[in-house]
Amino acid sequence: MAAMMVVCTLAALADFSHTLPLAPSPLRAPSPSLLSHQAVQLNRLRGGANFGRAMHRATADLFAANPKKQQKTKAGIAALATWRPRLEDHVRGVVFGGMDGILTTFALLAAVAGSRHTSTSLTLVIGISTVLADALSMAAGEYLSAKAEAQMEGGQKPDEPGPLEKGAAMFLAFTIFGSMPLLGYIVAAALTSLAGSYVAPHKYFALSIAITGVTLFTLGCIKAQFVSDKWWKSGLEVTGIGGAAACVAFFTAKVVDHLID
Repeated sequence: MAAMMVVCTLAALADFSHTLPLAPSPLRAPSPSLLSHQAVQLNRLRGGANFGRAMHRATADLFAANPKKQQKTKAGIAALATWRPRLEDHVRGVVFGGMDGILTTFALLAAVAGSRHTSTSLTLVIGISTVLADALSMAAGEYLSAKAEAQMEGGQKPDEPGPLEKGAAMFLAFTIFGSMPLLGYIVAAALTSLAGSYVAPHKYFALSIAITGVTLFTLGCIKAQFVSDKWWKSGLEVTGIGGAAACVAFFTAKVVDHLID
């Protein structure tokens, strides 16, 4: 950049000097050879007959002098171009794992809320252990199924993620989205502990319902980015399916709890 600024400054001075008349000194007139030499120098500073061509050559020389910078720029552009296709390869794992994680955890919380024989601490213990166990189970299933599919096809496709990568995507999606319904209980329990006041269990569940609804709608919006569907329609679809599953779990727990008593 410093070299380019020097070239531009010299060229501007040369253009300005070229417009001024080369008036002879009042004391001593310059010789014709000196005038010719000055004209040649000014012409060289201006880049010859075509100033734009000279600037283009100077810019090309600056970039050519730093090949490492060119390689980093090309690598960054290539990584940006391949980021979205790689994410598209994991749409099934993200949507399937996220949806399963949310519904599994929220259905468990709905069943616990529907029963009268429970406590907040027991709900958190069961919920956290269920999320981790189910996430590992789903990841292992995704890994084994992807590996078996690749073996049946005679090898992994070049543009397809490997079984281990698919299993990791499934585990992360299930764990992250599956933990969202538990946030209501965790936040409410933390506030209760800090404030030192008792909060009714149904308020924990109400906060969990709100967080779960927002998470389901967000998951539907994410899914809509990779399919030909409207974001609000996809969000409502996923939220409705999740809400129906939670209702089944809640009322089933109510019925079973009534039969036990």
